[in-house]
Amino acid sequence: MKTLLVQLAAIPFTLALQAPGSPKLLRRNGIRQEVGALSESVVNEKSSRLAQITFQTSKAFSTIAAAFCIAAAPALAVSGGGLDYAGLDISNQDFSGSNYKGKDFTQVIARGTKFAGSNLQGCRFYKAYLIAADFSGADLRGASLEDTSLDDASFRNTVASGAYFSSSILDVKDLENADFTDAQFPLKTIPLLCQRSDLKGVNPVTGADTRESVFCP
Repeated sequence: MKTLLVQLAAIPFTLALQAPGSPKLLRRNGIRQEVGALSESVVNEKSSRLAQITFQTSKAFSTIAAAFCIAAAPALAVSGGGLDYAGLDISNQDFSGSNYKGKDFTQVIARGTKFAGSNLQGCRFYKAYLIAADFSGADLRGASLEDTSLDDASFRNTVASGAYFSSSILDVKDLENADFTDAQFPLKTIPLLCQRSDLKGVNPVTGADTRESVFCP
């Protein structure tokens, strides 16, 4: 009986400790709030650091990509610096007496254009439109004139040793005194070249015989 009375007397004290306003409960709630605030602070700090790392990584990749694009960008000129002329219309312009060594004239439109006496070594005239162009006295050593249109073009006194031609060489107006030593022609073209009356003379620069440079009998 005495024990029961003691237990009953302790009930109000226990309830008082568990009441919403009790110091023990308030202390627990305070700890929970502090822990919650600390956790939120840690999460915010980690999120901020992660965002910063992501930004720096993205910036680094952008820099690397930009550098790669610059390094991979193609050069504008084949060689020798300056501008090339691929795909341009330079008809009736005067390119004579100048140095265009190694320039790219691919698919250029050069109707009636003057290249007389110019240095055109190693130039690329692939698929160029060279109707009535003047190459007299020009240096075309090693140049590529494959698949070009050469109707009425002049190759008088031209040095074209080691150059590359298509059958359009037959459409040229004048071949006198040209040097074609080691030039490349389609095999079926050579007999037709040798039949031309203007395939004659001696090149004034190299001293090569025009007919012999094409292996004409």
